[in-house]
Amino acid sequence: MMGFSSLDFFEFENIWETLIRIAIVVVVLIALIVIVKLISGKLRRYVSKKISDDKVDIKKRTYTVNSVISNAIIVASVVTALLIIAGELNIQITPILASAGVLGIVIGFGAQSLIKDIINGLFILFEQQYQIDDIITVGEVSGIVEKISLRTTVLRDIEGIVHYIPNGEIKTVGNRTQGWARAVIEVGVHYSENIDKVILTLEEVFDDLLKDKKYKKCILERPTILGNGGVDDLADSAVMFKIICKVIPPNQWDIARQLRKRIKNKFDEKGIEIPFPCNNIYMRN
Repeated sequence: MMGFSSLDFFEFENIWETLIRIAIVVVVLIALIVIVKLISGKLRRYVSKKISDDKVDIKKRTYTVNSVISNAIIVASVVTALLIIAGELNIQITPILASAGVLGIVIGFGAQSLIKDIINGLFILFEQQYQIDDIITVGEVSGIVEKISLRTTVLRDIEGIVHYIPNGEIKTVGNRTQGWARAVIEVGVHYSENIDKVILTLEEVFDDLLKDKKYKKCILERPTILGNGGVDDLADSAVMFKIICKVIPPNQWDIARQLRKRIKNKFDEKGIEIPFPCNNIYMRN
């Protein structure tokens, strides 16, 4: 019969101790990630509850810093854990990468892209180009900012689709909710309508909207007809007016919808016709 030598026993004991240490590292890493996620979520809920809606910029800035710091801690923890585990397994990462020529490839290609993402992410954060909960447009994608890290920006569009955009690919960004915004709508009336009557009717709509407490609090300036009550365009089928209203973002879409609804109802009440495109056909004998 073959028995275990004392050397085999010590080797088995060393392997077992190594596995235990690796397991401890993994458990600590998982616990740290869970704790960071819990603290981050609790901080977000606390800020949402304690900071009023009129201080929306402070809210967004806090959400953004919270997101970036929590993600940075998680990434640093994972990298540290991997290095510790490699050390426990006596794996020398640098010589392996160097001997295989992988290190040069990573630096030449992958690292360049990663460094570009991180640098651009730092500029985005320092310049406060956008924050968590801002509504932005990047290229052909528009949506609300759900998450910002040094490497990526996460957007969710109106259909609920989540878009992951590397920060290094963001060249031009349009922020629809920074500081203030404008509700902009166009209204057309028939050529037979009296322009002065139309303007007076629109002013009545503006007055009614400002009397509504639900919407008055988010309006920064009274709605106006662009051009001091002038006509914006003489279109094919209608005389066009452009209406603008300065609001607290992201209320521009709600205010625009309310204006359209109230203008339609008021025009119906006053007998003002909103035309639709039509074609006149002339037939010769």
